[in-house]
Amino acid sequence: MVLRPPVEPMLAQAAESVPGPAALRAGVAYEQKLDGHRTLLFTPAGAGGAVLVQTRRGALVQDRWPDLVAAAEQLPHGLVLDGELVVWDTEEGRLSFEALQRRAATRARGARALAARWPAPRALAASRMIRLPWPGR
Repeated sequence: MVLRPPVEPMLAQAAESVPGPAALRAGVAYEQKLDGHRTLLFTPAGAGGAVLVQTRRGALVQDRWPDLVAAAEQLPHGLVLDGELVVWDTEEGRLSFEALQRRAATRARGARALAARWPAPRALAASRMIRLPWPGR
């Protein structure tokens, strides 16, 4: 089975308390919360296909992320990553939500220049590979 957009991303849920390590038979895992945009990335199902980048609401925005698309072209076919898209501010030496917002709002013409200034890391932060069971992710 190959997943193609639109796919609903996994979303965080509020909880009254955090479960202990023995709450589930397979254990419990936690991830750091990053200030980014929820994104799904789809590699092509086969040769000649295109990498697709989908927002939480289902819009396709790969034209805004040429650096992410170029990196994803090196990944296996038929892969889906679900995670937070973050941007690195090379001048400040840290993640920048402001730079992420500017990149997300820029269309294809200006995307390459902003990608050089504020690159998206070479993978979706906190990514989850939907096709794999938890221990293999």
